[in-house]
Amino acid sequence: MSLTPAQTKASRQEFKENIKRSGLSLTEIAAALGTTADVIAQCIDMHPRRIDDNWIIRNYLLQYMIDHNIEPVPFSALVGDYHDYWFLNPKIVARGIID
Repeated sequence: MSLTPAQTKASRQEFKENIKRSGLSLTEIAAALGTTADVIAQCIDMHPRRIDDNWIIRNYLLQYMIDHNIEPVPFSALVGDYHDYWFLNPKIVARGIID
């Protein structure tokens, strides 16, 4: 999936706002997802190693926010069920680990 420059910019802002609202640090997110804060930073800047990684972070943040009664900012490009996207590996996304 190729995002337009506007979608990339919006996704970057949506990640940053959701992380801010969650109260989580990049280090905490990284620990939960089995990676490093640098990898998380690279992903939310919209330069993931694998396209699945952004969906893993998205899903983690949204679930965390639901579990903690925090209102998330909706994602405008990373929407819907990841199973519906041919370019995502549902097994990797479902595993929820970035390695």
